[in-house]
Amino acid sequence: KILVVLGIMLLIAGCVPSLHPLFTEKDLVFEPALVGTWVEEGGGATWTFQKAEDEDYELVYAENKVPAKFGAHLLRLGKSLFLDIYPADTEIQEKIVPTFYQFHLIPTHTFLKVWIEGDVLHLGMLDYDWLKKMFDSKKVPIPHERLDDIDDPNIVLTASTKALQKFVLKYAEDTEAFPMSDLYRQKDQQESSIDTETQRENAKNTAKPMEK
Repeated sequence: KILVVLGIMLLIAGCVPSLHPLFTEKDLVFEPALVGTWVEEGGGATWTFQKAEDEDYELVYAENKVPAKFGAHLLRLGKSLFLDIYPADTEIQEKIVPTFYQFHLIPTHTFLKVWIEGDVLHLGMLDYDWLKKMFDSKKVPIPHERLDDIDDPNIVLTASTKALQKFVLKYAEDTEAFPMSDLYRQKDQQESSIDTETQRENAKNTAKPMEK
């Protein structure tokens, strides 16, 4: 497992880190349709998936053209697909912090619900605000910790994989727990759509009568 700074993960908006993975080996599936580069429509984020060993994926997430490498596993729970990711860019870690500091880092996972519909992809991350509300009302009794923060305690899931799967299965269809994200399109398809739209605009401009 890759060691990462837990504090960095907590800074990601809507991110709920987990000490344990959501998957076991028997849960893993490989979906060829996920392979490729997915571009956020109207935004600057991209997710690029490549096949790794067995049913694993290599993921490069880029925001504002700044890339970061992740390991990724796709699994099916009930009728839904989920993605478990964890940072895998060891070169960055080794360059930024000394070895002694690395001894104090811990492994974390995050998971997302996945919708693939042709050339359209949605990723629904477990919603932090929803989970916090459920914990505050004691409606979700799964193990977790709250790390002290100046503004608001940060939640870290400490539940076992078995407990995490039971929790996720219960709320998999809850759109407050796993809200559908912004729309992503495969890069080739998005470029094709842009080219088609440009051609239409050019055709309209060409068809306009010349002003006398």
